This record gives sequence, C-alpha cells and structure tokens, in this order.
Amino acid sequence: MGFFELATPKDLFQKMESDLAALRKDPSDSYSAFNFFITAEHLPDWLSLKDLRKQTPLLRVVSHLANGAKHFQLDPRRHTSVDSTSTSTYAEGYASDYFAEELVIQLTTNEAANFGKPWFEVVELAEKVVDFWRPFIT
Repeated sequence: MGFFELATPKDLFQKMESDLAALRKDPSDSYSAFNFFITAEHLPDWLSLKDLRKQTPLLRVVSHLANGAKHFQLDPRRHTSVDSTSTSTYAEGYASDYFAEELVIQLTTNEAANFGKPWFEVVELAEKVVDFWRPFIT
C-alpha cells in the first residue's frame, strides 16, 4: 500500500538520500537530522533485516539517535551508543569572516572504540549510513 509515493525500500532509501542532501546544505539543521535518522532507523524494517541493528555499530548509533529524537532524550538504559548531541561552532578569519555551525554526535566510550574516534559530525555519520545501505538497495 505504501505511504503516498513511498512504497518500497528503494523509495525509503531515496528519501534518506534527500534528507542527507538537506543536511549537507545546512549541517546545523536539526529538522533534517531528525528526518534522516528516523528514516534510516526504519530501513532495516522495510528490508526485513531488523537483526542488523544490534549487530552493526553504525546501526546501533542510528537507532539510539532515532529513538532519542523520538522521545526527546537519549535513554542510556535501552541504548548505549550515543553519549550526547550538541552543536559545534566554527569561525574562520581575523574578524570571523566565516562562521558555521554543525551538529555533533558524541559516542559512548565502548562505541567510540568501534569507530576509532569519539564523535561524528552529523553529515559524516549520515554519509556513512547511506554508504552502508547502498549495496542493499542496488
């Protein structure tokens, strides 16, 4: 039956790519980040691959972010991948000719060990998620 034109896993993947494009345009847009991670969280359901969430560090992070966004808090009792989310500010130039903000995801110690780094900027993480799912769709 679908949801309007979203009827297949490929459609949901394309929506996720569209959400990523919006994040690339504005890496501080929490609305686009919310849309991206909620969409990415449900792709395993559409592909009948729910077990991948617990087995794959990247998908555990996605699940923690999506469920945290949905409930407005990162619940450490159910999910243990994300320590916090924040906005990073970057200024360049003597008189701050260039100023930017980006959303940042701070990982828990255990999950950081899986990635070899303690945090991700939201666009970098979203790109990794799209790259992870691309072979399942094509």
